[in-house]
Amino acid sequence: MKSTNKKIGILTGGGDVPPLNAVLWSVCETAESGGLNVTGFRYGWDGLFMENGTVELTSEMIDETRGGTFLKSSRVNIRKKENGIERVLERLEELKIGALIVIGGEDTLSNALLLDGIPQILISKTIDNDVGRIENQDTSAYDIINYFTLGFPTALRKIKSFVSVEEGVRTTAYSHERIIVVESMGMHTGWLALASCLGEPDFIIIPEFPLQYERFLSSVIDRYSERKNLVVTVAEGARWEDGSYISGDDSEKDEFDHPRFMGSAQTLCSRLKEDLTQHLDTRNVNFVNPSYLYRSGAPCDLDLMWGKELGRKAVEVINDGLNETVLLSIQRENGDFCLESFHLNNINKIDDIHRFVTESFYNSSTFSATDLAEDYFRLFV
Repeated sequence: MKSTNKKIGILTGGGDVPPLNAVLWSVCETAESGGLNVTGFRYGWDGLFMENGTVELTSEMIDETRGGTFLKSSRVNIRKKENGIERVLERLEELKIGALIVIGGEDTLSNALLLDGIPQILISKTIDNDVGRIENQDTSAYDIINYFTLGFPTALRKIKSFVSVEEGVRTTAYSHERIIVVESMGMHTGWLALASCLGEPDFIIIPEFPLQYERFLSSVIDRYSERKNLVVTVAEGARWEDGSYISGDDSEKDEFDHPRFMGSAQTLCSRLKEDLTQHLDTRNVNFVNPSYLYRSGAPCDLDLMWGKELGRKAVEVINDGLNETVLLSIQRENGDFCLESFHLNNINKIDDIHRFVTESFYNSSTFSATDLAEDYFRLFV
């Protein structure tokens, strides 16, 4: 690697995921071996606006196997701070930060796209798996920029477990002839909900395909009459057929104008209770919302390994003379995952690399994952 005297800044923003500390540890360990210093910004982008918002990081401070983030996190839209962009750039210059590593989901990374004049490494982490555009959405073939986001493999294994007969709610659904609606995270995309297909729920409902409720209700009645138990997965951001959220409050939005989601599983469960009274004992129509359990705890081995690899690669790219903004992308070649740098020169907004579930992955007539989707998700277990 080339020798530089750059000081590296790093932050974690948005919702936490299990392998964040693995990235932080690896960045510090790689930087230390090259004689570089790492400045961490506490509470994500908010740390650049705080008087005591920085900490000089070393690998000894961090347990790479522990979930969450040593630096802590927040959800901050720098455009909504007074002179926010200018203040961020001034703070980076004041601290002599030569390059910035930004670890986050769509909101956190969208802030990075506003900054000119500071080299940046973007690392996508979100259990929603929604950063890394599918380029060809018109055919069954797919070419993915960023094969998966950090945190998604761990969350996938959890939702598979939560709905499965081996470890999840299927056993009690069967034993008591219940219908159980399980909620998944996913405000705008249904990747995590769809990944529950590995645990074999009966139906999956995702935001990209608004729910045709009457047809769904008919399918529920038919399937229940055959099996006498059902498991339904619904994403938090799922919508009714008219496009409105199953359960979202637009009057209480966050800094990025996302509505507050109030519980799609509970709302759908309540409607099913009303409409199934002639078909079963609706006391046995229940819901479960694992909520923060999806993003809590230690990372699985795949997340841990690639968290470390991303941290190492980020420092190497900076040390080799980074002078622009790049997304460190997890790709798959010849059956193996690998890292590539995806240049963001022509990307002005995060929507340009947003990944949504398409018809190649979801069968809206049966409310289920396609074979292509199952093949994709099996890569992570």
